[in-house]
Amino acid sequence: MIPELIKIGPIPIHSFGLMIALALFAGILRLQKSFQVNGINPAYADSIVFVTIFAGLIGARLWYIGENLRSLEGRYLEAIFSGSGFTFYGGFIVGFATILIMGRRYKLKLSSLLDSAGPTLALCYAIGRLGCQLSGDGDYGIATDSIWGMSYSTGVVPTPPGVLAYPTPLYESVASLLIMFILLKIETLPGFRRPFLRIGICVNLFSIERFLVEFIRINDRIAWGLSEAQIISIALFAISLCVIFWKKPLCCEGET
Repeated sequence: MIPELIKIGPIPIHSFGLMIALALFAGILRLQKSFQVNGINPAYADSIVFVTIFAGLIGARLWYIGENLRSLEGRYLEAIFSGSGFTFYGGFIVGFATILIMGRRYKLKLSSLLDSAGPTLALCYAIGRLGCQLSGDGDYGIATDSIWGMSYSTGVVPTPPGVLAYPTPLYESVASLLIMFILLKIETLPGFRRPFLRIGICVNLFSIERFLVEFIRINDRIAWGLSEAQIISIALFAISLCVIFWKKPLCCEGET
């Protein structure tokens, strides 16, 4: 793992921060292209991506702190500025809400905005997960003796020497890239132009990905042998199916 890439004088350049910067740059370029396909002014892309990524990181950190109030007691300030401690659905939900707020601010058509956002969300998440992998920030999976195991002993949240863990950030990064390619493939197909269909497919695929990867992650099981993320995944899977198969126009297809 390479938590710190280089130092420029007294200033360290961290791998996670570099990946977030890369996600910001790549996300803007990707959203500009999707906006062009969906009839939205590409000039809005930079501010939407910047604010959404920033808000998503805050949401992911606050959700993590909320989940770990007991273990973090007395160390809340340290947790806020720590190099580890992000929760997927905290970032996803806050980021999604931020997109809605930004769309309302710019008076964009909600269905076009959300359907445009899917590939960008997938790309930014894939790059962000590479940052988690490089920094070894504790998002890795359970211990394993299989050939798929990796050592995180030099990470921000190190594993004990000699202990291997599933590299779940890599799995999620690859899965997110596959989701992005699927969404890009259907972006221009006539059969997938119905409002909210593509964002429904995006949420559906992410809920499946997250549900499956949780089986080899170290998160606590809270009910029925499932983690909190898996329970949220089931709910989002059901909601996304309703969006995908709902044929009537939705009441919110106009401007946000």
